[in-house]
Amino acid sequence: MKYKWYRLTHWEFWPMWAIYLPCIFYYAWISIKSRSFGFFNAVNPGILHGGMTLEDKNFINKLLPQEYRAKSFLLQDDIDLEKIESIMSAGGLKYPVILKPNNGCRGRNVELIHSRQCIKKYLQNFRKEDLLLEEYIDYPNEIGIFYVRFPNEKKGFISGIVEKKGIEVRGDGRQTLTELIAYNLRYHQFYPEIFQNGVYNKDYIPENNERIILSSIGNHARGSTFYDASEKTSQKLNDVFNEICSSLDGFYYGRFDIKFNTWEELEAGKNFKIIELNGAASEPTFIYDPKHSYFFGIKKIMEHWGYMYRIASINKEMGHHFTNTKDCWILLKEFNPFAV
Repeated sequence: MKYKWYRLTHWEFWPMWAIYLPCIFYYAWISIKSRSFGFFNAVNPGILHGGMTLEDKNFINKLLPQEYRAKSFLLQDDIDLEKIESIMSAGGLKYPVILKPNNGCRGRNVELIHSRQCIKKYLQNFRKEDLLLEEYIDYPNEIGIFYVRFPNEKKGFISGIVEKKGIEVRGDGRQTLTELIAYNLRYHQFYPEIFQNGVYNKDYIPENNERIILSSIGNHARGSTFYDASEKTSQKLNDVFNEICSSLDGFYYGRFDIKFNTWEELEAGKNFKIIELNGAASEPTFIYDPKHSYFFGIKKIMEHWGYMYRIASINKEMGHHFTNTKDCWILLKEFNPFAV
């Protein structure tokens, strides 16, 4: 009961529909002003539907400068273990690697793959959809940088930064890993899943104060904690992302998910990799910092939707079109974000 109460009283764990319900009225208002519920199509003209729903991750990856993006390979048609390992060998990839759907959101079915056996298990569940095979970037830090640029301005700005911390525990010399996870208010929900790939010994007893990292994937829906690191925004960091985005034709709004070595090197444009770029459907995920209130989150969501409206309006004047109502309904049937 206490675990359910914890999640009920911490809004970051609420279902999507509950979080976004008050924002629907604001979206309706800006849609009326736009005279289209599909104004999002003009937010990022270089991405299908502006990146509002189930964007093609492989296509977006190829928009990014090669020196800044993680290696990735699209897997289609008759995917099997031998084919994947052949691609890994040709592409210079070694275990661990990342497997994830080519069309997805909020970390859906993203897995860190440690072995051939893990690939077999993954394919048993997800081989019927297009997948991305991606190199695992071993930098110690992971963040999401939300970038906004208005089409009539040469430079954009960073509207927020989220710092992502995976699941980790500290031993007390008495409890097993299973107990440390199962009795943790935050991690309780995830403990069966953590041990299902066989990488960690659930009966292992960590020594007193021993730090064990059980998940390094920055996925809030899979147990990671998000912290608001927006105070680390700097002119140097803005300059780095203005330079990157200057080469992204038709991109004005979205979140870069990044792994990097140190903040100093990141500000210098060194030792970092973009592991994913999301478009119009991007959340300002720094709102999920446990210190932030629900009302702070709602305010920031609507603030960012306001940016989308302004960008789309300017782009429409430049000749880009909005999605019509019929296509909006088709998109909603294809992907309902409130079911996530």
